[in-house]
Amino acid sequence: MAGEQQHCNQEQCAGLTQPSSLQRKRRKSGSQGNDLILDLTTGTKKNVQIVQTMTKLATGTALVAEKTDGKIDEEQSDCGVSKRRKVVEVSLSETHEDNTGQEPTAGGPFYTRETQDDSYFSAYADIGIHEDMLADTVRTNAYRLAILRCWEQIRGKVVVDVGAGTGILSLFCVQAGARKVYAIEASALAEETRKVVKANGMEGRIEVVHGRAEEVELPEKVDVIVSEWMGYSLLYESMLPSVIYVRDKWLKKGGLLLPSKATMYLAPITDAEVEDRLQFWEDIGTKYHVDMSALKPYAHRCITRKVQVKPVQMEDILATPAKVMTFDLTEVSAEDLSCVQGAFSFSCYGWSQMQGFATWFDVLFPSPKPVLLSTSPYSEDTHWMQSVMSLDESVQVTQDTRVNGVIKITPNSRNNRFLDMALKYSIDGREEVERLYPMDDCR
Repeated sequence: MAGEQQHCNQEQCAGLTQPSSLQRKRRKSGSQGNDLILDLTTGTKKNVQIVQTMTKLATGTALVAEKTDGKIDEEQSDCGVSKRRKVVEVSLSETHEDNTGQEPTAGGPFYTRETQDDSYFSAYADIGIHEDMLADTVRTNAYRLAILRCWEQIRGKVVVDVGAGTGILSLFCVQAGARKVYAIEASALAEETRKVVKANGMEGRIEVVHGRAEEVELPEKVDVIVSEWMGYSLLYESMLPSVIYVRDKWLKKGGLLLPSKATMYLAPITDAEVEDRLQFWEDIGTKYHVDMSALKPYAHRCITRKVQVKPVQMEDILATPAKVMTFDLTEVSAEDLSCVQGAFSFSCYGWSQMQGFATWFDVLFPSPKPVLLSTSPYSEDTHWMQSVMSLDESVQVTQDTRVNGVIKITPNSRNNRFLDMALKYSIDGREEVERLYPMDDCR
């Protein structure tokens, strides 16, 4: 099968507390793309130039870890992992008290689930988000190719497009011969999607259903579910539970899911960007003849305290990537996503400075010639890029340095669209370190 898989690429992510947190969708993928369907094999990674700004600490983020002053603590994790480890303090009490001047409310979310969802769907009414998704030709080519390759399973059948957006996947399904497509879209964009359907002369075959996937009623069961639900680090945005709900309620037994499998990868990396950003505080002092270096420790905490979404170069990967999570979309349940984790073990390639970990993912479409949409640093760029968790301090690694640990991902307790990425790791058997990286406002 591997020899037949097409290596394409991927996209998606959105934030919640305000539409601007959907910067995931607003980033250009950098992939220029050829005509649709053509040249979907892995390309040479393009050099993406990113203009960096200081990381804004998002309001309402839970404190990351209880301070222990480097002492050894023992605790049972939510996923049942119990180990002795060093808990690294990254509490915002040292970075300006959550940057808001307010103490977080103990135990309660800042936003109700309904408020979070309203903000999420409102953000998806912004056309700029959809411009960037469609501009990601790797992502769009992969879906079109997979749908057209499944024409024998789609022709004359009923399809539901979950989170249809502009409706382009629904159009592809009609091109593949679908008898009927229900395009579910919760945002106000649904009215514009109807215009797209009409402009393509497909009113009789595509019905745009304005509503949340968990609330809409369809007049019949469906044969196929297509959805582009993936977010940064695969699970950001928490859209997959909506797909699972539709699968369980509306998909016929033995029906087709596009995509059908998802896998997350993790690798240790070197990342000179953090040091470059910290050097700014030295350079700015020289430029204006003042000393601003006192801000470097604070800047370091701001930069490294949460997940950063940015491109990682393949030459910065320090060991063979590990598969840490795999989901079979035909079987996974919403409960399975409440706490997912995977172990990793790396043997480093050679001498370097290890400065963090990066995650990425791929999804598989089960067409006669399977299509693989990959967000790997080894593949062509997508607007998903990669997700980076920086270490507090660089660690020198050499040939065969061992890095072992566990990554755990849970929805954020205050905003279910956000994630908490927990890492426990040990380098060459030394004291285990534990860090929690919020994945809140992905700017």
